[in-house]
Amino acid sequence: MSLFRSSCPALAAVLAFGVAGCSTPSSGGTETSTTEVPPTTGTPSAEPTGPETPRTADDAGVAISIPQLPIGGGADDSSARDQCVTVSWLQPELLPDDGVEVTGIQVTPRGAFSVGGQCGDPKACAGFTFGAGADTCSVAVTARGTGGGARLTVQGKAVCAPGKESSCQDLRSRVSPGSIPLTQPDPTATETTATG
Repeated sequence: MSLFRSSCPALAAVLAFGVAGCSTPSSGGTETSTTEVPPTTGTPSAEPTGPETPRTADDAGVAISIPQLPIGGGADDSSARDQCVTVSWLQPELLPDDGVEVTGIQVTPRGAFSVGGQCGDPKACAGFTFGAGADTCSVAVTARGTGGGARLTVQGKAVCAPGKESSCQDLRSRVSPGSIPLTQPDPTATETTATG
């Protein structure tokens, strides 16, 4: 045990020497410890003391949701179980510069039709952006045979360009919400087609 105690001061001296070797003298004659820090990717800037200014150059604007777009159109064959619905934007004068992106497609009542992807020539409405030269998309629907008719509506999102937020904000109140009627085919006609 005495051997261990006698080596502790030597070990402490070695550690002190190692720490002293990493220190740099300051102008006052005392030593201060420094640690190398890996370089950062940029120099942090000082926090501003006043209110923050709005971002303009890289700001994409404000997004507004439109619960029911001004659409029209119809199914190519309402007597079939599987139908292709063409959806068209009906108010081109209201389209903002960056267009209106489709964010949802809904059929009411729920369960009357299932909604699919693209059919026919126009692109699929899911994820489609109505804009200049792009005013038509398609939705494949399948009748579930629950009786009665149904209506297809489309929801969307418009991004208001910087500086045009005020005119774009009232887009929601200026659109004339539209829907497309869907017809359940006559079950006997569907059976005849399937067996004939």
